[in-house]
Amino acid sequence: MAHAAGSVPYFAPTEPRALSREEREILEKLLTDQGVEYTRQLHGLMVVGRCGCGVCPTVFFVAHTEGDREHDLVSYVGTDSANGLVGAVLMQKDGLLSQLEFYSVDGHDPWSIPEARSLRPQVDA
Repeated sequence: MAHAAGSVPYFAPTEPRALSREEREILEKLLTDQGVEYTRQLHGLMVVGRCGCGVCPTVFFVAHTEGDREHDLVSYVGTDSANGLVGAVLMQKDGLLSQLEFYSVDGHDPWSIPEARSLRPQVDA
């Protein structure tokens, strides 16, 4: 994937690994109302990349190449260990779970992965 000088790649491949306990708990919470076709994918789901920034906890389950179109499946917000508001967005590409994106909603820094039990559906204002 080509990037402008000084830009950060969107996807950085990593050595494939199993989901962490926290990632699995968040995915289970996000998939509560998404149907069997997505829930079945949890078994054997592997992390194959991370956000190119190298700082945030966003992970990818399929390789991403320039031009790929992902779609939001579900978007929740919750609190992290600093009690800050963090968004969690589960994306799919061609019917496959593709990415679990995290971002600071309220701008606090440093921030971390939200606690699964704190997650609630995100309601647009």
